[in-house]
Amino acid sequence: MASPLRDGSFDVAELVILPSQVRSVRLAPPKLAVGGKSFAGLKPVASEVQMSADDQPVIVPKGRVDSRLEIALVEPSNQMELRYQLHEVTARSIPSRAGRALAVISPLAAGDPSLHVVMMVSGGTVRNIECPMRRGISGQTCAAGRKPNLRAKGELPLSQAVIIVQFDLPRT
Repeated sequence: MASPLRDGSFDVAELVILPSQVRSVRLAPPKLAVGGKSFAGLKPVASEVQMSADDQPVIVPKGRVDSRLEIALVEPSNQMELRYQLHEVTARSIPSRAGRALAVISPLAAGDPSLHVVMMVSGGTVRNIECPMRRGISGQTCAAGRKPNLRAKGELPLSQAVIIVQFDLPRT
């Protein structure tokens, strides 16, 4: 679940449920290349990362993920929760109306590419969702639900779990 913030960053909550217990989890920021040239100069980073495994806190170094990172768990777990703010994933949508922006979002938790992901976006400024990696509808809307709570239609394999969120930045 992701919600846009006033500065164009996103507040994100992830719930990860795996089919079997693991001793570590890989975290990685979104790959922005699927968003196109508008995202070329951005370097995505997750800050204020809080993580728990089976309700026990897990330390993420500096509370920050700006590159691929392997996190060891104290005890094997198959359920984790992450909360964080995602920065440097938003670009102005040109040409479009003033204040319109696009953001590339994908799960911070990486792993088995066959795992399935449900992606949702919430907020009064959210306009649409595209699924650029989904086969057969690349570049097309994949939004389901009603504003302000949209989700990607169906489940996405982790290897295709990238959405482009169209939203309006607030007037300053």
